[in-house]
Amino acid sequence: MAELVLDTSVRGAGLVLLSEGGAVLESRSVTGGAGSVQESLRDLLEAVPAPVSSVLVARGPGSYLGVRSGLAWGLGFCQGRGVPIHLVGSLRVVAETVDPAGGQALVLRSAGRGGLLGQLFSASDAGWTAVGPSQLLGAGQDLPPSWLGAPGLIDPEGIAPGGLSRRGLVRARGLDQALARLATTAAGPGVPYDQVSADYAVRVGAQR
Repeated sequence: MAELVLDTSVRGAGLVLLSEGGAVLESRSVTGGAGSVQESLRDLLEAVPAPVSSVLVARGPGSYLGVRSGLAWGLGFCQGRGVPIHLVGSLRVVAETVDPAGGQALVLRSAGRGGLLGQLFSASDAGWTAVGPSQLLGAGQDLPPSWLGAPGLIDPEGIAPGGLSRRGLVRARGLDQALARLATTAAGPGVPYDQVSADYAVRVGAQR
């Protein structure tokens, strides 16, 4: 039995993949909107006609349309086949590209127009665990004190502003492998279909 995983939270750089036991069976890129998700998903399922036991979808934060497209396709697939749907934060996916090294780390990703998405994670035996909600920082805003205090930094896009020059953590795996690993932790009945929702991040207060 395979797990279907969709992460369309990054516009033009989404992924759909089938995994089994934490290993990637096959993956496809999603380069556009809903039509691209449909095409990639169809191609993926034709290439690996394995029965799908569950679906994991990245719920954001990220591209508004991208996140909604992934959630809509994941929910439709699950309802049509009667399989559970599980959700994972998009910044947690980025965190899982790095092996936990103890303590806390700040994950950063571009929000476009000079903005930043960030979330703190704590290392544990089970991987990375979110510490508080994801946050959206607009261009030119001061960095939250909690961001400045994190000892580790996961910044795959190299967008960290001044004041965040600290110990970077070494990437251990790609996003597709991180998604496959996370799919193994998605067990049980999943999220009720009528409670599937996106994470749009908490907007940090305007700079004073």
